[in-house]
Amino acid sequence: MTSKEKKGFEKADLKTAPNSKVNKLLWVEWVKALALVWVIINHLSELYFGYPFISNPDANWPAFSERIAQLIPLNSYGIWNLPVNLLRYFGWFGDQGVQLFLIISGFGLTWGLLSLRFNSPISYKDFLQKRALRLYPLWWGVHLFFIATWILTGWGLSLVDKNLYLSLLGIRLTPGSFYYFSPAWWYFGLILQLYLVFPILWKGLRRFGPSRLLILTVVISFPIRALGLFAFTNYLDVWQRGGLFITRLPEFVFGISFAAWLYQNPEQLTQRLRSAKIVFLLIAVYLAGIFASLTLGGMIFAPFILGVSLFILLFIGLEKLLSRLPAWLTGSGIWVGKHSYSLYLMHHPIILRLIPMGALLTLSTMVRSLAALFLTVVLAVILEWGVAQASNLAQRQIKNVGLSKTIFRIFIIGISLITLLVVGELTIRRFAPQEIFGWGERASLEPSDQFGWRLIPSKETRLRWLSYDYVVSANGLGFPGPEFPVDKPAGTYRILVTGDAFTSAEGVDTNLAWPRLLQTGLGNNVEVLNFAITGYGPNQYAEIVEKFTPIYKPDLIIVELFVNDFFDVQTNDQQFQESIGFDQPDQNRLYSIIRLEHLRMFFRINIAEPLGEMILNKPRATGYFLGNFASFEKDQEPQIAVGSQQIVNKLSQIQYAAEQNNSRLILVMVPASIQVCKPSQLEYYPKDIDFGNPEKYDPELPQRSFYKITNALNVAIFDLRDAFRDERKCPYQTRNMHWTLTGHQLVADYLKDILEKNGYVP
Repeated sequence: MTSKEKKGFEKADLKTAPNSKVNKLLWVEWVKALALVWVIINHLSELYFGYPFISNPDANWPAFSERIAQLIPLNSYGIWNLPVNLLRYFGWFGDQGVQLFLIISGFGLTWGLLSLRFNSPISYKDFLQKRALRLYPLWWGVHLFFIATWILTGWGLSLVDKNLYLSLLGIRLTPGSFYYFSPAWWYFGLILQLYLVFPILWKGLRRFGPSRLLILTVVISFPIRALGLFAFTNYLDVWQRGGLFITRLPEFVFGISFAAWLYQNPEQLTQRLRSAKIVFLLIAVYLAGIFASLTLGGMIFAPFILGVSLFILLFIGLEKLLSRLPAWLTGSGIWVGKHSYSLYLMHHPIILRLIPMGALLTLSTMVRSLAALFLTVVLAVILEWGVAQASNLAQRQIKNVGLSKTIFRIFIIGISLITLLVVGELTIRRFAPQEIFGWGERASLEPSDQFGWRLIPSKETRLRWLSYDYVVSANGLGFPGPEFPVDKPAGTYRILVTGDAFTSAEGVDTNLAWPRLLQTGLGNNVEVLNFAITGYGPNQYAEIVEKFTPIYKPDLIIVELFVNDFFDVQTNDQQFQESIGFDQPDQNRLYSIIRLEHLRMFFRINIAEPLGEMILNKPRATGYFLGNFASFEKDQEPQIAVGSQQIVNKLSQIQYAAEQNNSRLILVMVPASIQVCKPSQLEYYPKDIDFGNPEKYDPELPQRSFYKITNALNVAIFDLRDAFRDERKCPYQTRNMHWTLTGHQLVADYLKDILEKNGYVP
């Protein structure tokens, strides 16, 4: 800009905008709407088609040939190849929506100030206050919303995660905080930084004019951006995307400069930009930017030239198009643009929650995508309404009682809510404790080098969780029940029992487990040694028998099996120990209270899962697990086949150890609750699950698989379903997985009868 032009620019009548359609700024809302939709499609396409290499350099960026190869069209969708590939490419380029947002943000701020105070500086304090009031209420509102979902469902923003408090401030600079919870929220940190420097840029616009300001920005920013691109590794992704504002400043400043150019000569600028030469040049520059996005050097300037060329193309296209569109369509775009901030805040968490990474592009997942978009709109509207109500209430309070008293009242309300949550946590902990930080039995367990884990030796532990309240008594070896002498008394018949939680036994006191009841039923000359521990599987059964059979020389070995042993045998000790939670925080300390673990688990099991079942027709996960439905799924047969071969090996070890000691061996097979009890007898039974559906489930799959194994090994096995044939009352816990005291008594009576009738005991 020449000094004459600059002087004319500065002395123009800036209080009255030129009479032009441009001043209606309808196209601005449409640019915001299109940018948002493009970003949303980008996030969806990344879930369906994977993360694109183009425009996304990071520490693991592959070779140039791989970046090109990724862009080869897909050909596995038949007649849908063309639309699928168009969706893929369009979605992958959706990062350019960020450039549009940056440009339109700079434009909007500048355009709003031009008619007010071009010849005077802006108050830094006043500007930041207004921007803060624009940004933070919805930002804090969406955080509060997802804190609530964390409390109610276990999914959301954790109150004990330090990244939450950085995010509340808008600080997203480190690799750990940049994509925290909602990856799309990284943009908030960038725009916040740009708002902080805008008053300086406004001053630069007044001093240098739009052209020189843009040139200075490019000259300063590009070398700094280049330095980081070639110097950083782990921070490369955060740097190039905009962790520090200087790397994306050119797009923002272009928006500032464009607003000044447009305000000065709207008709002349618009006419000049519509010329065929300019349009072809913009298209050529845009295509060059696409190619440059494939190289690290090209990424120095690619985001800028892509954003600028695309923005100008949209400007000259929308300015004409909007006058020809139906009113409802124009209005829809304007509505999305005006609400783009709340829609942006809501969309990514919802999408990530409803659509798994790597989901196939099917009718079902497309329906999920539409549901995510619908839910985004609904929640965004609710968010705006809730924040508006809270803001209005705060303003009334400030007017009535003053700012300091209003802040004090908000503080008291916050403390009251926190107190209420803690009281709720303590109440649930006292009257309805949940399974948190690993297994509910964890307090009674310790790691073991040989067996993976065992009971803490010589300790009595009361366990309360998910309807259970019982006492576990461990002997000096770390196993349930009394410890017997190594030397077997004369005339004593000794039985060694091993198994999992059905035998150890979970849910009833140790002295009421079926091995203890069986010993009582068989008489004084029988000893039943219980080496069962909750969670044990075939790997642990084999270790137990090999370890203790030579020591205690039992006459009979009873190995209890469960329907999930085909999966347990494929799980190593380290995985089990992680699942138990040995490395997790103490279940009863202050940390678990602060995290509201019991309260949140209670809400998840009793509110969130039932609601999801009712609204989304999604079986409650807790009920599906407690019922062990996965063990009967036909889709699991290949995995069960793999587990079967491993079980053969473990049972062969057990069989060999028994033969070496002249011990007899029998197996007892525990059924799942859903094989014995009616759905109405199990409170956790998922709604609309048809266990009798032959296409989905095979009710005999675990038993049939075990029969095949035992027939090959010639080992006797007894199906404990026979113990419950005449029992009308469900012998399983109605709110958990294992037997009631009645169930243990029925099993003890049944096994006593089996052992006596088949000559296993004298």
